[in-house]
Amino acid sequence: MLLRRVVFALTFFAPFFARAALPVADSYADAAERLLPSVVSVSATKVTGPLPPEMLRVPPGSPFEEFFREFYKNGGMNAQKAILLGSGFVYSADGYIVTSSHVVENMGEVMVTMNGGKALKGKVVGKDPKTDIALIKVESKEPLTPVVFADSDASRVGDVVLAIGNPFGLGNTVTSGIISARSRDIQVGPYDDFLQTDAAINRGNSGGPLFNTKGELVGVNTAIFSPSGGSVGIAFAVPSNMAKWVADSLIKDGRVRRGRLGLKVQTVSPEIAKSLNMPRAYGALVAGVDPKSPAASSDVRTGDVIVSFNGREVSSMRMLPRMAAEAPVGKTAVLGVWRDGKVFKVSTVLDEMKEPAPAPKARAVTEADETNVEPIEFLGVTVADLSPAVRQKFRLSKSAEGVLITSVAPNTDAAGKGLRAGDLIVEADRKPMRTTKSVAEWKLEAAETGQDSAFLLIERGGERFFMVVKFSMPEG
Repeated sequence: MLLRRVVFALTFFAPFFARAALPVADSYADAAERLLPSVVSVSATKVTGPLPPEMLRVPPGSPFEEFFREFYKNGGMNAQKAILLGSGFVYSADGYIVTSSHVVENMGEVMVTMNGGKALKGKVVGKDPKTDIALIKVESKEPLTPVVFADSDASRVGDVVLAIGNPFGLGNTVTSGIISARSRDIQVGPYDDFLQTDAAINRGNSGGPLFNTKGELVGVNTAIFSPSGGSVGIAFAVPSNMAKWVADSLIKDGRVRRGRLGLKVQTVSPEIAKSLNMPRAYGALVAGVDPKSPAASSDVRTGDVIVSFNGREVSSMRMLPRMAAEAPVGKTAVLGVWRDGKVFKVSTVLDEMKEPAPAPKARAVTEADETNVEPIEFLGVTVADLSPAVRQKFRLSKSAEGVLITSVAPNTDAAGKGLRAGDLIVEADRKPMRTTKSVAEWKLEAAETGQDSAFLLIERGGERFFMVVKFSMPEG
């Protein structure tokens, strides 16, 4: 009887034990041997003045040892050189090399050292600081061995990965780990969409490849999170799909041409989603439409929420600029738009992204600037009309609309949400606020309906965004 119970228990729980057992490779030696010829070390230098000896110390056996020995022999100590060591990989057999943009930024000479120790002089074809990807061209008599790209969109959290690079100038080093997270936004650029890994990555690994267990490239190592400066198991890689798109653009045009919708967008918070009667917080809320963009002639309006782009769901606000950036300039994009409780499709043409001009700094408001003034007691703010004098003093364009916030009471939701003097209220509950008179009319309507918050369209420094502000009387 006891034996029968044991057999039953082993049989019943066997699937659970099998599921819990994770396959672990006994060795990655075969994969590493196959991949190492595609991985390179990159050194970038520029002359800056007299060079202290400690700047040129490298570990014995480093692939750059011969390079620095020649530097000493040729009297290099008389000229200081800033030296950056990084990693890279072969993109194509004809000599294109991918690395990180920050490795070659503002550098004069670039040397690429192959895994066997052969050094080749490189020329920077192009850089894209927004994704931290750069492309180098070298001339080689023999064809190089390019990496094979994987579809990074198919990578999953928990996938095993191998990182190969040149940490601290030691030469090609192999480490392993897993993909710890996807779509990380670490606030270093407008298109952050990093893969996070716990594979050991240190200074010098920048630009090196991150491979899956099939030996396919899933990412380009670019940054680490480290209070100590060394690996603490949190590193970030540019997804291979993005890196390939950037590299192809640099080969074709020497720069990256990005599409843009001409929309100013912001995050849909749960509060905003509730105000717009959305089933959940997703998509990108349109806070403004550039009148000079093709979107101005489409049916997209301020207050719409873009929930899909060419059939792909926009799960977060930051996804939309990335989707538009990677779409062909001049082509038509189909947007899924949430408005008035339903979704419908809108078509618009993508134009090319240009570098934005810096916005003027806001200046403190004084009583002398104020014209007609209207307090909004339940918001804890006071607003004033836009007179010609106010426009001039606050560098507001003739097309700027709304009422100027002159003061924000402390201990109110408006203050907690970051509203400040100098902001413009353009709309309140989707109604235009052109003058203090329109504000007074809206106040009466808000009081009659018994609402407890306002859905505001704010303009600050030329940028517009929506905000839900709860009604609250300032503490006195």
